Amino acid sequence: MLLLLLLACAGGPDGDSAPGGGPDTDPEVVTDTGLTAPYSVTVAVTLDGAPVSGAIVKQGGGVGEWLTDVDGQAIVTVDPSVAGHQVVVAAHPEARVVGTFVSGPGTITIDLLRYDTSDNPDYVFADPGPESHEGTNTSQCSHCHVTLHGDWFASPHRTAASNPVLHDLYAGTAVAFDSATCAANGGSWGAATEPGTGASVERCHLGVSVADATESVGACADCHAPGIDGVLGGRDLLEATGRAFDGGVHCDVCHHVAEIDLDAPPGVAGRLRIVRPSEPSPSPILGTYAPLTFGPLVDVVNPRMGAVYSPLFHEARLCGGCHEQEQDVLVTGATPDSARWPDGRLPIHTTYTEWEQSPMNPSAPCQSCHMPPVPGVGNAADLHNEFEDVLIGIAAGWERPPGTVRAHAWYGPRQPESGVLGLAASVDVVTTLVEGALTAAVTVTNVGPGHAIPTGEPLRSLLLLVTATCDGEPLPATGGDVVPDFGGALDTHAAGEDWEVWPGAAVGDVLRVVRRTGAWHDYVGYGPFGDGRFAAEAKGLPIEHYVGQATIVAVEGGRVTLDGPLPDGDLALRTGGQAYAGAPGFGFARVLVGADGERMVPHFLAVDVASDNRLLPGRGWTSTHTFAASCAAPLVRATLLHRDYPLTLAAERGWTVTDQVMAEAVR
Repeated sequence: MLLLLLLACAGGPDGDSAPGGGPDTDPEVVTDTGLTAPYSVTVAVTLDGAPVSGAIVKQGGGVGEWLTDVDGQAIVTVDPSVAGHQVVVAAHPEARVVGTFVSGPGTITIDLLRYDTSDNPDYVFADPGPESHEGTNTSQCSHCHVTLHGDWFASPHRTAASNPVLHDLYAGTAVAFDSATCAANGGSWGAATEPGTGASVERCHLGVSVADATESVGACADCHAPGIDGVLGGRDLLEATGRAFDGGVHCDVCHHVAEIDLDAPPGVAGRLRIVRPSEPSPSPILGTYAPLTFGPLVDVVNPRMGAVYSPLFHEARLCGGCHEQEQDVLVTGATPDSARWPDGRLPIHTTYTEWEQSPMNPSAPCQSCHMPPVPGVGNAADLHNEFEDVLIGIAAGWERPPGTVRAHAWYGPRQPESGVLGLAASVDVVTTLVEGALTAAVTVTNVGPGHAIPTGEPLRSLLLLVTATCDGEPLPATGGDVVPDFGGALDTHAAGEDWEVWPGAAVGDVLRVVRRTGAWHDYVGYGPFGDGRFAAEAKGLPIEHYVGQATIVAVEGGRVTLDGPLPDGDLALRTGGQAYAGAPGFGFARVLVGADGERMVPHFLAVDVASDNRLLPGRGWTSTHTFAASCAAPLVRATLLHRDYPLTLAAERGWTVTDQVMAEAVR
């Protein structure tokens, strides 16, 4: 065993070790057998002393894989040209991978032992390591897994527990505000607990906290901070301190997922079946407990890892452990409409189910897009890429076929540099011009993802903006579809209210007038919004048409002066800046509604889903817009934006709203 541990640590500085497995014999290491032609080795595999069928056997770093027969045997072809140690391994989902050195034809036996499937709450999650791997040791993931750690460090997974927006929602605070700004925005300044440290601090309190709304901790930590040591599930998000806070969803959490139970609550509350090692360590070098790590490779035999091959890491189910959440109404004393939601549960995050019901299932799981192959990296451990004179095989792993090593960045809308938003949707424009009347039919199609767009966090939305020009001069809109209310309005007045009085109005704000036809959009959305259970009206998206607009040129005591008269209509909306409601265009979102009718609320305040017209995989939607054209060749521009938070909620909490361009078409 001493030789194996030295091999496992080769190429890096000494340090505390963590879990692993390795070859089951300690012969002289053979790196060059003198053989040049492939040869056969008969492998007999036992599990807890009995022959086992269905175990995978292969040469470490080789291409072929074989399954043991009913007698627990398989014949493996060994290719001497594979660089590094010549090792034959055996893998079984109930045991750590074990390998043995080979030097020529013959018969070998590999004995596998089942690992203890109980979870150990006394285990302390391993340190992923700092941003730079310089000065790290083998107790930190970044010491060896340089590339993958770098991906993760820049990803939203790392900040899942420390995201200030998350904590603003959780605690009912606005961390961006000082005491004066807090008072000006209607908040109260007072004592709070600082996320990550537990220290007593002062914060601006605005809105309702999870605890106030639900009289519980809301299960947020089960997915956002799964690495809190000790008992898993049901923990307060503010219990995430140190590594659990700084690391969020980190290496040692995911790679201790033994199985997924999609019928259990999300995260470490049950759906992610975590198994932390409990067996005594065979050596102090490897830590307190025998190493145990679940992963997608069959031939990882570094003792520091204690690797268990798990095909789950190639499957979308792994992501479904958190990215799928139907919930009871959490608001204390509130109940859902049983006619709409007979099982009493609201669809909140349905990314996994959206994929499961899409044409992408099963050929393109989540990992296909969100964990793309990393060019030029030959192994998940960068030892032989980063360091000189490393023994390829036991310690550094073998060179992998192209595409094997995948990015651990989980690219999504919060990583603009990834370009994934630009691959998700297309925008097409068809125009007609008849006697100065310009009509634009704009179709937005989900052309990329195996899930709806937008997906995940229901505070997100897609906003389509449509404009027309002649020789660079804007053309006045005369009708057609508009951006719904979730596109943002600074204020709204219904017909019959005084449209000349707008408290808080500023010069330059635009008042837009829309008309409701009395009909409803009959779209195909997720679940009951598309499977026939809901009629058009129950789908909750009224047909609204553009009527006209005017710009505020003066304000006195809340009474405004406009640059022209406002036409009659059903709604007047005060807009400006990023507030696009009522403008020519359209929008796509899952709209959660609160107990008092508030729209686009955080999920813990939801008592209903009013509408869900997000675009399912492969589906498109066409909106129509009209303009008065003053030239023979008008230009129509349609721009699709991805918005991360509702404008009103962001303004209340002092968040920055980012509108990313997903697609654009000009005709």
